[in-house]
Amino acid sequence: YAAPLKVTLRLIVFDIDEDTGAKSIKDIKEQSVYMGDMPLMTNNGTFIVNGTERVIVSQMHRSPGVFFDHDKGKSHSSGKLLFAARVIPYRGSWLDIEFDAKDIVYARIDRRRKIPVTSLLMALGMDGEEILSTFYTKSDYQRDGKGWRIPFTPETLKGAKAITEMVDADTGEVVVEAGKKLTPRLLRQLADKGLKALKATDEDLYGNYLAEDIVN
Repeated sequence: YAAPLKVTLRLIVFDIDEDTGAKSIKDIKEQSVYMGDMPLMTNNGTFIVNGTERVIVSQMHRSPGVFFDHDKGKSHSSGKLLFAARVIPYRGSWLDIEFDAKDIVYARIDRRRKIPVTSLLMALGMDGEEILSTFYTKSDYQRDGKGWRIPFTPETLKGAKAITEMVDADTGEVVVEAGKKLTPRLLRQLADKGLKALKATDEDLYGNYLAEDIVN
């Protein structure tokens, strides 16, 4: 019910020339080495170990942790990459977070029916305002006698392109022309000149979401 497992091992000894550093083969030895006995499977798919019939049960399990992956563009006809994350605990239910083709985020628990990830976050105790504050960058629009003003934050503008003219809310001066790319150097120069806030129009508010309730 077992067969010996023998492996042929080869030992190669090299000789190195001290002057040129060239390496040449000096000696080769081969020997059959006995590694142990391997159980043989019976016709019933079992093994005889120490005179007892046994079966093999798979005990493989995924290592706990967080794993990130994408579908390699196979799920959508456009080839768009759909990213996903899987949280595998030491024990308990698996949690999958995944995007769809419209960039909407869903959650699955134990690979069951997907639900909006906001439903999961609310079940964990977060409200709508806290979800927006956690996953979105808030812009503080303030109203004064000259119109709307928004604080100048270089870290959120880095790498963007000015769609319209950027106007200093305090002086009314055009500090960046429309269509110009906001490089780190340009943003640093604006900060050094003392730019604190930018002028905003009503059109700049269109399409945005309120992070907090407006109270009269």
